[in-house]
Order: sequence, then structure tokens, then C-alpha cells
Amino acid sequence: MNKSMVRFLLSKLLIIEAGLMLVPLIVAFLYKEPTSVIFSILGTIAILLGLGGIGSFFKPKNYHIYTKEGLLIVALCWILWAFFGALPFVFTGQIPSLIDAFFEMSSGFTTTGATILSDTAVLSPSLMFWRSFAHLIGGMGVLVFALAIMENSNNSHLEVMRAEVPGPVFGKVVSKLKDTAQILYIIYLAMFALFTLVLWLAGMPLYDSFIIGMGGAGTGGFGVYNDSIAHYNSSLITNIVSIGTLLFGVNFNLYYFLLLRKFKAFFGDEELRAYIGIIVVSVALIWLNISGLYHSEYKAFEHSLFQVANVITTTGYGITDLTVWPLFSQVILLILMFIGGSAGSTAGGMKVMRALILTKISKNQVLSSLYPNRVTTLHINNQPLNKEIQHGVLKYFGIYVMIIFGIVLVLSLDNDNFMVVFSAAASAFNNIGPMLGTGECFDIFSPFSKIVLSFAMIAGRLEIYPVLLMFIPRTWSKY
Repeated sequence: MNKSMVRFLLSKLLIIEAGLMLVPLIVAFLYKEPTSVIFSILGTIAILLGLGGIGSFFKPKNYHIYTKEGLLIVALCWILWAFFGALPFVFTGQIPSLIDAFFEMSSGFTTTGATILSDTAVLSPSLMFWRSFAHLIGGMGVLVFALAIMENSNNSHLEVMRAEVPGPVFGKVVSKLKDTAQILYIIYLAMFALFTLVLWLAGMPLYDSFIIGMGGAGTGGFGVYNDSIAHYNSSLITNIVSIGTLLFGVNFNLYYFLLLRKFKAFFGDEELRAYIGIIVVSVALIWLNISGLYHSEYKAFEHSLFQVANVITTTGYGITDLTVWPLFSQVILLILMFIGGSAGSTAGGMKVMRALILTKISKNQVLSSLYPNRVTTLHINNQPLNKEIQHGVLKYFGIYVMIIFGIVLVLSLDNDNFMVVFSAAASAFNNIGPMLGTGECFDIFSPFSKIVLSFAMIAGRLEIYPVLLMFIPRTWSKY
């Protein structure tokens, strides 16, 4: 374990977070907020700079990062950023409890969108902006952002990026890691800017456009008002959000191929086709199922598309009360909650790629039972998928299921409603946000459960292993 390199990199990352907190500070000045808010943000910046400066002053002798260090840096970075990012809420008293504030910022950086606030009006414009800004940074990845701006000429941070980017397979779009991170973030920020501009042109106030734009781009779901997108009462805005969130649920590597005019690589991607197919079938089934609840077929289609888009991409914006929908539609949304978006996107969930691989493995197992002497191979994008990746997906799925039920067991100590408990566990671990089928916020749970849910959100965003390894003693050993 290269502990000195872990300490050095984490210190650099705290300094980067201090720089990011200048954004809500500017918003506080623009809105002429009380000095207590401004000093709370400045105080947090000072703490981050102090700790980051001390930790980065002593440079490590060995700069090499192995897999173990990479996983540990990723997990600790996300926890530390959520913790220190929560301090302004506590200092201002807008969220007095540190545990509640940590939950809120864990939800922000992991783009979950779950909240302990029953009324968002308690937040000042700057801190509301900060928690949504966390969506924007966490969407593509805290470490991907850091690697895009940090000096790294020898690709030594490969294990860090590999540990953070979601999906069963990590691939660089270009040979240099830093260039890969920069390309991904340029595409991401350009799409965010366009999304925000379109929302503003559609009639949404500029401040709201930034909040919803950041929430949509990061597929997080924090909004300005308690009634989310329904507050704007606009079909145009509703449809823009639906399409926007679906676009951010696509693997960003494919957008790079599109810019290079590699249309065959884009449209021929098997995961993309599966993603679109799942969306089309889900929207059609829900539309047929709920059409009788609406005064027009168009409105039923609009709401079907919106909810499917916001659940499969794990964005979590709301526009209607889902408890009045038939159980059939609610079950479809629950399934989509687990599937999630594409690998390499800002969406959470298990990922379409893993669902696709699991489906093909199941098909091959059935064929092997029928034809024992037949040799079956699994192909993705016309390329054979090696057994190591297949076994990795199966292991991930097994751990995934066990953790979900473990979270449910812990939450059951607080609440006797299975729908609430299961929905909360699935929502947090899959980075969805709202609990389906209930109108409750997460403040109904005890402080201990909120801590468990906070770690569940981080584990879900980092796809389990980095957070799990923190609790294994061997991870911290010298060798």
C-alpha cells in the first residue's frame, strides 16, 4: 500500500474541491445573501485549503498507483468530498444535522437526488446551487474531472479512473488518460450547456435552467421546487427534460465516435440498441396501461415518456403522483430502476450492458442444457466476450443482490412498510432519488440508517468494490 501517494492525491483533491466551492460563493454574492452564508462557504474553503495544503506539502517518493490504491483513493475521495461539501449547510443552520447534510451531499455527488428536505425553500440560492453543482461534477465522475485538470504525463492514474468509470469494461477513447478525461468532460459540459440553453429558451427562469440542467446532465434530480418539473406546467419543458435525460443516459464514448463521424460504431453499438429498445417497449406498455387515467392520449404518452426517461436514467425528476398509476406500470418502473442507463454514462443502476450480458449468459445456459455438446460463445458488438468479464458480471450481480437485501434489513428497523423500505434501498443503491410509490422524503429514517444509505449511494455510484474494500483489513496492509 503506497499510503503516501494516497495521502498526496487526496490532499490535491481537497484543494480542487475548495476551488469548486468558489462557484456557490459567487452565487451568494450575486444574490446578496447574508454574511453568515458567505462566511460559511469561505470557512469551508479555508478548511479544505488548510488540510489539502498540509497533505500535499510532503511529496511521496513513489508516485506509482496500483489497483488497491486506485480503489481506495476513489472511495475516500467521494466520502471526503461529500463530508466537506456538507459543512456549509451545517455552518449556516440550513441543515443543522451533520449526518443529514452528509446524506444530502452524498446524494448530490453520486447524482442520486434523494433528499432529507421536505421543503427546499429552507435552502439559500447559493447552497441550492451547490448541491445541484455536485450533480454536474459527480455525473461524469469526481476523479475524471480531477484527472482532466491535474498534471499526469505517465498515465499513472489509470487505476483511479478505471475504478470510478461505471460499467463492466473500461476503455480509453485515446491513448493518453488525461486526454481521455478531457475529451469526455468537454463533450459532457457542451451537452450540459446546450441542455441549459434550451430549457431557458423554452421559458424556464435562468437560475432554474442551471439547476435543472445540472440535475439532468448528471442524471441526479435535485430541483428548485418541491413539486419538481410539475411546477412549470409546461409540456415543452417536460419533453425537453425527457429527451435530455435520455441523451445523458448514453455511453459518452459513443458521442466521441459520433464526432469522429464513425456512425457505424455509434448506431451499431449493441448496448445502445438495447437501451433504446427497453425505452420504446416500456413507454408503449405504460402508455397503454395508463391511457384511461388522462383526458388525452398525448398527455398519457408525455407522462409515460417522462417517467420512463427519468427512472431508467436514474434522474428522478417527478411530474405526477405515481401511486395512482396501475401496479403494472409501477412494476415496469421498478424494473427500469434496477437496469439503469448505459455503461460510461452519468446514469446509475446495474447498467444496460450488464443486463444484456446476464441475458446472454442465461440464454447460453439454456442452450447448453438442451445441447450438452454444443460450444456456446457470448458476443457483444460482434466481438467475443472473454470468460473473465462474464464471471465478473455474475459476481457483481451476486454482490449487488446481497447488498440490496442487506440495506433492506437495516432499514426495516426504522419502518414497517416493505414498499417504503425496499424502495428506499433500491433508490439509494441505484442512485435513483425519490422512493417510488411514496410521497415521503428520507427524513423518516434514523441517523444510523441515513449513514448506511449515504454509503449505499456512494457504493452504488462507484459500483460496490471501492467502498467494500475500505472495510477489509488487508486493503490497508503494506503489501
